[in-house]
Amino acid sequence: MSCVIYPLVFDTAVHFAPTGQEGRLDAAGASYTADTLFSALCAELAAADEIAALERLYQQVMQGEIRFSDLMPWRRDGEGEMAFYLPRPVLSIPADTVSPGEGYETVCCHASARKKQKSMKYIRAGEMDAYVRAMRTGKALASGAEVGAASLRPRVNTRGEVPLPYYVGQFDFHADAGLYLLLETGDEELADWMGELLTWLGMTGIGGKRSSGLGKFHIEEEGDIRLDTSEDGIYTDDAALCALLAAADAPWQMALSPVLPTAEDIAAVKEGAYRLRRAGGFITDPRHAAVKKNSICLIDAGSCLRTRVAGSLCDLGAQDGHPVWRYGFGLYAGVTA
Repeated sequence: MSCVIYPLVFDTAVHFAPTGQEGRLDAAGASYTADTLFSALCAELAAADEIAALERLYQQVMQGEIRFSDLMPWRRDGEGEMAFYLPRPVLSIPADTVSPGEGYETVCCHASARKKQKSMKYIRAGEMDAYVRAMRTGKALASGAEVGAASLRPRVNTRGEVPLPYYVGQFDFHADAGLYLLLETGDEELADWMGELLTWLGMTGIGGKRSSGLGKFHIEEEGDIRLDTSEDGIYTDDAALCALLAAADAPWQMALSPVLPTAEDIAAVKEGAYRLRRAGGFITDPRHAAVKKNSICLIDAGSCLRTRVAGSLCDLGAQDGHPVWRYGFGLYAGVTA
């Protein structure tokens, strides 16, 4: 299996609900999970009556021919280097004893930096080993994924007799930053097809408030990046990504997408360090009638397991004769901690 990076450039602001704040108009973030992306692809294909393409996507996922990650941040530095970021591992890495010669002020400075680091959601792929070393030495890694800014925009509801103001949260990406999808597949044709699907999906947009034009994107002008273990990477981080993805024998396997384990996988999951995310919501049909979906708990991206649990696809019910799925297959990066 080889991997492909699709760097996405957003032409408009986005309205992605932060974790735990789904349904709030005044909240927006930059995170977009793999299960939500899969649902968006299925919903748009069904709405466009592209049943053959929908069936192909479903079959390739069920057969294990394609696995994809969350949409994760990327940005260019001042020298044009593309930096790719991964979730911060959900690992408790205890610091070793304080290095000899460090004074009280230095120790306090390191403690403050570590406290600030707890709010970091992403670590640059090429700095994952440096992050683990920094945690073990009691220091902190300074870099973070600053790819844009969230803001509140006023809107006015004119449907009633009296216009009423309200606020919508949105996230604007910097011109040299965006999100990227990591796809694992062994078929070059499937990789090209997924690029076509993403290009098509980018014209309709993803996330909330698409009626206001939010969420539209395109693949970066240089195109996708194919990762091959037998060749050097184009950038520092894609080479690091390739090594992490290939490290199936590492002591920890960090999930890059939400995982829905089967009953047989629970024992292996219990040996790991994980974070759960509840996923629910509503199904909206063309008549704008909302139907409650079944809620489930997923092992969130960044969770670290001892083995690469395959995961599963969950059937949440049906709407207008069509099944409603929740993607929960795992894609992993090996981490040594």
